[in-house]
Amino acid sequence: MDQVIQLLIGILVAAGIFAATLFSAVQIYRAAGRLRLAHAAAAALTLAAMACLSLGWWGAAQAAGALLCLAALAALALERGWNRLLPAFQLLFGAALLARLPFGG
Repeated sequence: MDQVIQLLIGILVAAGIFAATLFSAVQIYRAAGRLRLAHAAAAALTLAAMACLSLGWWGAAQAAGALLCLAALAALALERGWNRLLPAFQLLFGAALLARLPFGG
């Protein structure tokens, strides 16, 4: 039963990260200035971190996680209202990469 719960939590977290990355991709076209740059960095670093995890490059994934935390913090600071929720998912993903929580390595 514990494995099923862990699997469901993993699916929910992955869905949140996917939604945040999709939101950042949309904001690249909708926003302007520093907000656009923050979302571009967050989206690119999320994809880079996922690629590093897929390839088993744990050190590179940890470095991408650190940079992702910075980009997500910038997007979080520049966004308004409920739009801050989605960059928070990217921030948590970056923090999890830094801590190497579920990814091994």
